[in-house]
Amino acid sequence: MDVKIGPVINIEPLRADESEWKQFLSRSVNGTLFHDLRFLRYHPPSRFRFHHLVFKQNGKPVALLPGGISGTKERPTFCSPVGASFGGPAVSAELRAEFALDLIDALQSYAREQRWAAIEITLPPPCYCFETSGLIEFALFCRGFRVVHRWLCPMLSLTPGSQNSYERTFRSRQITYVRAAKRKGMIVIESGLEVLDDFLRVFHDTYVRHGVAATHTPEEIQDLLQRLPDQVRIHLAMLHEIPVAGLLVFKLTASVAYTFYICSNSTYAHEHGAAFVIAELIDRLSNTGFRYIDFGPSASDQKFNKGVSFFKEGLGATGQCRDQWLWEAK
Repeated sequence: MDVKIGPVINIEPLRADESEWKQFLSRSVNGTLFHDLRFLRYHPPSRFRFHHLVFKQNGKPVALLPGGISGTKERPTFCSPVGASFGGPAVSAELRAEFALDLIDALQSYAREQRWAAIEITLPPPCYCFETSGLIEFALFCRGFRVVHRWLCPMLSLTPGSQNSYERTFRSRQITYVRAAKRKGMIVIESGLEVLDDFLRVFHDTYVRHGVAATHTPEEIQDLLQRLPDQVRIHLAMLHEIPVAGLLVFKLTASVAYTFYICSNSTYAHEHGAAFVIAELIDRLSNTGFRYIDFGPSASDQKFNKGVSFFKEGLGATGQCRDQWLWEAK
């Protein structure tokens, strides 16, 4: 059932016809791949209780909010995102402070109508869209949301059209490793499904070594490469036909790429393939208009990973926060 929120904004759950969602997302100023229904659909239908929301004004979409329901039947919580690293509202370039407040007012009224106990929204680091990030955070804060979790994400700023950019940001030791790898003939292949088997070799090696489960299964990685071949890419460092390191890169927006996995072959750890493949990634993204690389969380309010932070900061990355906001209905 659609819920009328005041005289201006309506909220509707996403219908079977996804054309409005797709069209609005294509022109949204802060929409990301994690707002894209094609991405979210890699999850099996039974994994999450999706409940994506469309905000409308005068019958036309003005914002999108991907998400779903978690928690118990007695205390359901709406979460944005489910099945992705972050969510939050996707809006148009015309977002203004008063309208941002109106959007959150509408969401809270809808939550009360649905008898949701709480709303959780995880926002990306500010560089994903400086135009809107402060406005959305301000609106959440003013309407009673509070930050309950925080992740520190090292972000590397890119210089468009540059070559050997890594020499300006890497620590001197990392620069030495990259130059040595070049002399030995190491190369980087950017591809998709064609190099998946080679990528999975370093992927499995890395996660067996760390003794933890990866976020995605090999089958899910294959599905993402098939589903989104232009936005999900493998970058593989090869030394004499041997895969020594690899990245799974998500092109989340036109300006930000995300390294979801940084993997290496333990047998060839002394070749420092991870530093080399990242150095090549920096140049490739710089030459295609990207402005930032998001290396993913290196620390959180619950855990500080000293080694991961040291490595990513050694590449020249500086931390920005990914915050989870919570509002509890009364």
